[in-house]
Amino acid sequence: MLLRDAIKGYLLDGQVRGLSFKTLEWYRQKLQHFAAVLAAEQGVTELEAITPAHLRAFVLHMQQTKANENNPLKSTKEERCISPLTVKGYVQVLRSFFTWAVEEELLNSNPAQRVKLPKTPQYLIATFTPERLEALLAACDTKTRIGFRDYTIMLLLLDTGIRVSELCGLTVEQVHEDYIAVFGKGRKEREVGISPEVRRLLWKYLAKYRRPASPEIREVFVNVRGQPLTPSGVEQLLVEIKKRVGLEGVRVSAHTFRHTFARMFLEQGGDLYKLSRLMGHTDVKTTERYLKEFTSREARQQQARFSPLERLDLKKRLRGGKRGKKE
Repeated sequence: MLLRDAIKGYLLDGQVRGLSFKTLEWYRQKLQHFAAVLAAEQGVTELEAITPAHLRAFVLHMQQTKANENNPLKSTKEERCISPLTVKGYVQVLRSFFTWAVEEELLNSNPAQRVKLPKTPQYLIATFTPERLEALLAACDTKTRIGFRDYTIMLLLLDTGIRVSELCGLTVEQVHEDYIAVFGKGRKEREVGISPEVRRLLWKYLAKYRRPASPEIREVFVNVRGQPLTPSGVEQLLVEIKKRVGLEGVRVSAHTFRHTFARMFLEQGGDLYKLSRLMGHTDVKTTERYLKEFTSREARQQQARFSPLERLDLKKRLRGGKRGKKE
């Protein structure tokens, strides 16, 4: 079977299983690039001909690929290679694809089974400080329709930690007195509590500022044309707010709000398992990744308190304590 035909079957199966459009595009982009590289560099186009050696050669090819080399919209002048996280993403997709091929009896054995995931750096995602949050919120003119919408969006993201896709998919019917019902990954519905202040903002936005282009549009947040706001639209408005504030040192995105929510929840004594349910994670190990910035921040704050220097009277020395003999 041709590799490209197997990829079509895999994506079709994903549609049947109800995978989101974003997830399917993630698989499509990576698998089609894999097929193109395999054909161009190794002359392999048949699914059955692929070996672990072919897959390792592809991983090496990706590790040596310059950043943005495959993106026609961006320059490739920079010397750095693509992120190890991106390479890891390719390997994960290949593993999933070949596991499916074996389950569908298209292959007798899985060539990706012996291909190990590449090691990736353990990055800390910077979150918002109270001062940064206040600056971002102050940049919204709440007397205007768009300003009030953006203000409400940021506080809802901070209050609930929901994903940007869940924010954009939120409908009027899913907004309740003290909670919202959202559909997460895998179309799994969950209830997330909202504070009285956010509920008041949502009520005012829905009653006064929301102007959909037609009654059929039920999404809560709409753009200037009255169409449902998209994830890219949310990210764009957040970037524009960042520019107005002149904020540096932190990425202003919906995901940063999500990490900030998780960090603040834990800082205030929240339970990790409850946080996992609120964030829509199927495995608490996923939630534990959000602990990295929290534990690093906590250790940094404790460092000054428990530093060995605290046991030395350095001020006395600076005031002219005993000095050593001159040599």
